[in-house]
Amino acid sequence: MGIAFFDMDKTLLSVSSGMNYVQYLWRRRRISLREVINVLLISAEYSLGVLDFPRAMARMSRSVRGGNAVAIKALCEQWFVDDLKCHIAPRAVARLREHQQRGDLVYLLSASTQFAVEPVARYLDIPYRSTELEVVNNRLTGGIVGPPCYAEGKRYWGEEIARQHNTPLAACAFYTDSYSDRSFMEAVGRPVAVNPDVRLRRLAQQRGWPIEQFY
Repeated sequence: MGIAFFDMDKTLLSVSSGMNYVQYLWRRRRISLREVINVLLISAEYSLGVLDFPRAMARMSRSVRGGNAVAIKALCEQWFVDDLKCHIAPRAVARLREHQQRGDLVYLLSASTQFAVEPVARYLDIPYRSTELEVVNNRLTGGIVGPPCYAEGKRYWGEEIARQHNTPLAACAFYTDSYSDRSFMEAVGRPVAVNPDVRLRRLAQQRGWPIEQFY
């Protein structure tokens, strides 16, 4: 038995959950133009390499400091039903089920927060690890619990999950679209580039890694 790890945004999903969520809030007048601009600015700075992921996540987290975790969870559950579920890629689910039929454990491993990842994981009936926003007394503190599940942090959590299940990394597969996940891709026995970004496509071609299209 091995473990098959799947990234979420633009891998299991055909979209970025973060941008989809902002669009959802905007359409329902739950977010101001100023807040949309702030999110787009942070996203642009991150995409351009001005901000690394921990700092981008910290700025995003500060914007929801003091937020009611139960209310946010309920909102995200409704968002999943209304808008996100339809973006789960059928080919991704088929591949996920193939692994399960072979006896592999399947894990969702995502840099997105627990509020976005949990509904997807529950719908697919698989365990997950995400970037966890800190909640104290039902309030978001603006902090993050443990390493963010991104880049080296994603490798950390993947290795920890494999260790907990006594599974060598050589027996693990990892499906992702992003070059930022290269560290964990290099650690597992079967890295698979899914609808890869430009840099990951180039790296996969250099390394001879499989390249697949889920959507």
